[in-house]
This record gives sequence, C-alpha cells and structure tokens, in this order.
Amino acid sequence: MKAAVPTNDGLMIASSFEEAKGFLILNIEMGKVTGEELVWNQVAYDKKAPQVYLSALKDCSAVLSLPVNGDLKTTMLSQGISMISSNERIIHNAIVNYLENEVSRAADYCCCP
Repeated sequence: MKAAVPTNDGLMIASSFEEAKGFLILNIEMGKVTGEELVWNQVAYDKKAPQVYLSALKDCSAVLSLPVNGDLKTTMLSQGISMISSNERIIHNAIVNYLENEVSRAADYCCCP
C-alpha cells in the first residue's frame, strides 16, 4: 500500500492539507514502512482544482492527515483514496499509531471466536 502524508518539512503533518508544500509518500508492506519519498507540489493548491493533489497522489490508496473537511474527503474517496485522520502532528508517531491500530483490528477480526 502507498500512503501520502501532507507536509511542509517531511517531519510534521501539515496543519492545512490545502496549503501543504508536498507529501511524504510511504510504501507500507506487511505492517511496516519499507520506503519513503518526499514529493513537493509544483503548483499551489486551488480549492476549485483538486487535480493538483490528485496527480501527486496517483499511486496512493490512502492519505493520512489531520482531520479534513467533507468536500476534500469526498473528492479523495471518489478517486479511490481513503482518508485516515490523525490528531498526532509528528508523522512518525502518526504512522506508528495507525499501524498499531491496523494490527490490533486484524487480530480482533481474524483470531477472536
């Protein structure tokens, strides 16, 4: 799975998805981050033209960000990109929390009678 995190510095989740300077693109396999790439936006985001972000996210199946508005979430979902909200600002911590929750959910689902 590829997941994108909006960021301005590669360390913190951007406080505004729309104003993020770029995305940290993470390759996640078997519950671990196996690679990452920082991709900077070439054009400023225009709320009327979300395709700017969609081109940067073309290979991603998920976006991990601070909570976003319904319009942006709808646009992403229409492109097959799931939105994962986090209140954690540090990217590393947000990813660890997300992966721990996924492992916990998988264990509950597959192993409990």
